[in-house]
Amino acid sequence: MAASATDSSGGDRYRSHLAGEGEKDTVWRHGAPPTYHAVNALFEAERTQEWPAGSLEETVQNVIKTWEMEMSHKARLSDFKTVSPGRFSLSVNGGPALSGEEALAVGSYNALLSSPMLASTGAYDAAAETFKSSHDLFRAALPRGFAWEVLRVYSGPPVIVFKFRHWGHMEGPYKGHEPTGDKVEFHGVAVLKVDEQLRAEDVEVYYDPGELLGGLIKGPKMMSSEEERGEVALAERLSEAATVSASGADQPPQGCPFLSAGKPE
Repeated sequence: MAASATDSSGGDRYRSHLAGEGEKDTVWRHGAPPTYHAVNALFEAERTQEWPAGSLEETVQNVIKTWEMEMSHKARLSDFKTVSPGRFSLSVNGGPALSGEEALAVGSYNALLSSPMLASTGAYDAAAETFKSSHDLFRAALPRGFAWEVLRVYSGPPVIVFKFRHWGHMEGPYKGHEPTGDKVEFHGVAVLKVDEQLRAEDVEVYYDPGELLGGLIKGPKMMSSEEERGEVALAERLSEAATVSASGADQPPQGCPFLSAGKPE
């Protein structure tokens, strides 16, 4: 369905502020607004809830999808329409709160996976990832996208508490682990404080990162090119040794005084 002149969705069913007069001066990270055809298809095929149009649950779900779009694709916080100017903060699992500018600089993946405990496992190290590298990493591992849905809303504005589900299919590699093709997902709870225009002032997210990362590192480790060349060279040497051994299997080594035929001199 085409968007009307006053519609800011750009034709997207679940997100606003992608097009229209309000976005004419927006600076997009990749030069143009994103499209969500693949992840929308995944969402519609595998969601567990289909909320009535205009319900609180649908409103919260679409607000968060729009906020994620802005966080991932708008280059300037001043272009965000989903956060209260100068008042936004984001914290994860009770950790230090990030300001809007700080969250925008590191990106949503680094903000959600910033625990130093994760780095020690080798599953994810936010300090070693940039905004771009983190998005490239998950885009490669989850090529159909990372779908998101609201499962339940416990309270309405100005303090919205809700339960959510985030999922995708690991059809690409992740940090040297082979794709499994399995669904990977996690569940969490968030507390969202909003102003009278439903713009976020404070977001607190609580979830278990291991629920997500455990699925991403479940596949076997892929060999590097150097390791693969080493394996090939070793196989060739073993094959040559087996050939030599087979060709002289009934013959004693030349010059061996103990296995030479006949009586010792």
